[in-house]
Amino acid sequence: MSRTRANISDAFLDRLSKGKGRIIITASSASEVSKESDDLKHGYFTYYLLKGLKGAADVDNDGFIDVNEISSYLNREVPKATGQKQHPMKKGEAEGQVIIGRVR
Repeated sequence: MSRTRANISDAFLDRLSKGKGRIIITASSASEVSKESDDLKHGYFTYYLLKGLKGAADVDNDGFIDVNEISSYLNREVPKATGQKQHPMKKGEAEGQVIIGRVR
């Protein structure tokens, strides 16, 4: 069984991401609905976010996951898993590399 969650507007995301040092990664674009999966026991975004933070997103194998690596990983895996019905979004900007996880 597949469930969905409410979506939000692009204007709201733009307002949240204003200013340097804020990066928002959403489960889907504002015009899409995020999907959940009973088989995965998570939403597709959460499943791949956790998998990415455990190491699947560490493209350069440096032991750290940065915001660009996780965003690229999510943008590849979530649409593939949802039949192109869900596309994670990254909004905002920061200076330098933003580390969000460490592979153990």
